[in-house]
Amino acid sequence: MIIEAILILYLILMLVIGFIEYRKTKGILDFYLAGKRLGVALVSFSFFATYFSTAAFLGGGGFGFLAGFQWSAFLTFFHIIFAIAAWMIIAPPMKRLADERGAFTIPELFGTKFGRAVRLVSALIIIFFFEFYMISIYKGAGNLFEVMLNIDYVTGLLITGVVVMIYTAIGGFRAVVLTDLIQGVLILFGGIALFIALIISLGGPVEAINTLSNAKIFGGMDGSALFEFGKIGPPPIMKSGMVIPFILSLTFAISIAQMASPQLVVRFISARDERVISKGMILTPLIIGVFALTVFSIGPFGWLVIPKYDDPVKYLKNPDLVVPFIAMKLFPVGLNALLLTAVVAAAMSTINSLLHVAATSFVRDIVEQFRGLEEGKSLAVTRLSVFIFALIPLVMAVKPPGYIVTIVGLSFSVITSAFLVPLLAALYLRNPSPVAALVSMIVAVGVAIAWYFMFYKVYWIYPVVPGLIASFVAYAIFQFAMARSERVAEVSQKT
Repeated sequence: MIIEAILILYLILMLVIGFIEYRKTKGILDFYLAGKRLGVALVSFSFFATYFSTAAFLGGGGFGFLAGFQWSAFLTFFHIIFAIAAWMIIAPPMKRLADERGAFTIPELFGTKFGRAVRLVSALIIIFFFEFYMISIYKGAGNLFEVMLNIDYVTGLLITGVVVMIYTAIGGFRAVVLTDLIQGVLILFGGIALFIALIISLGGPVEAINTLSNAKIFGGMDGSALFEFGKIGPPPIMKSGMVIPFILSLTFAISIAQMASPQLVVRFISARDERVISKGMILTPLIIGVFALTVFSIGPFGWLVIPKYDDPVKYLKNPDLVVPFIAMKLFPVGLNALLLTAVVAAAMSTINSLLHVAATSFVRDIVEQFRGLEEGKSLAVTRLSVFIFALIPLVMAVKPPGYIVTIVGLSFSVITSAFLVPLLAALYLRNPSPVAALVSMIVAVGVAIAWYFMFYKVYWIYPVVPGLIASFVAYAIFQFAMARSERVAEVSQKT
């Protein structure tokens, strides 16, 4: 009853915040960007909480059970590197440009630099792939309720979906970032607490590592294989000899999303001023690094816990169950409640941002491009859109496709491939080509998807790599071609 009581109190708190912020939301600027008045704690923890969903806790934390510490090490490394890059390379010029152009959404920002076509295409990409991504987050939440509370999977989905869609729809971005702050603190300290409890239960870090090295894992291998690069991974990838490309490309795909995912970088626009961005450059990579180092290192140690209670084969087939199982066995009831709340918070903090960005992009960047809406009606349609975009992936999550990590990796690959190159061009080129931006986005999406379905299981390189390469090449070719065409036209006019 303690776990259920704490969880219910948390859910009620989220709804209360939504209703409070509803009364404070005075117009579109408040609903879309919290009035552009956010300080460093809200922006940094909102960025952190939005990025780390249940996929981080369950997928990121559990996949090390199957892939070892190479997964933990590279995922942590790339997370820190790209968190720093996002706040140093993307945040400052994006804040300045959005303020100058009066842009509220990422597609609108693209529209001010590239025109209407790029604005519409980018909004459509956001809506489609965010819906796909949300399936994985709902799935993680449903698994969590099932494992830790013995609540039916579908019921767990409904609890997560209904609460988050209500407070997001009524409270807007103000409710999103305030709940993100609370959720971010829960996520950070929940992850740290679980890692510390695990290491203590295993006799300390030195004893845990020594014991794990001598343990037996799948395939009759020694636990020392968990510490080797390229030694272990999913069986099909091991047979193909492509473990290293798989690990490097997947950890890269998940981590580089920090530089281009609209639900993350829109936080830079909502910052009060550039001093907030400067302080966030320090705070955000720090909290991301601490969380990544602790949570992503949990999975391999599952070999010292799970075999004592259950057949490890079950967890090799679904590594998403590793972290909840360890928590249930190690934590007393009170701390279990903390961890459960933290993982539910991880799900909600990501879903609320995806919903908010999808709804605002749909209304501002698609609907209002064809039919003008006065502010009050625009706000009402946006709120209604939140409910619609929440229900679609909720229904699809009843029978979800694939591992959480796989779904997230593909979504991140497509979004990152489509947005990163045009975003950098918009921020750093004086005269970026609209044609180049449009072509690069379309090519990136096509290549990433085609690679996933046609070549991924041959080479085991995640689609973000070919997607980004294709996007860069397409943009460079058309940027050069269009610039040359303009120069020729200028010469012709002069002569």
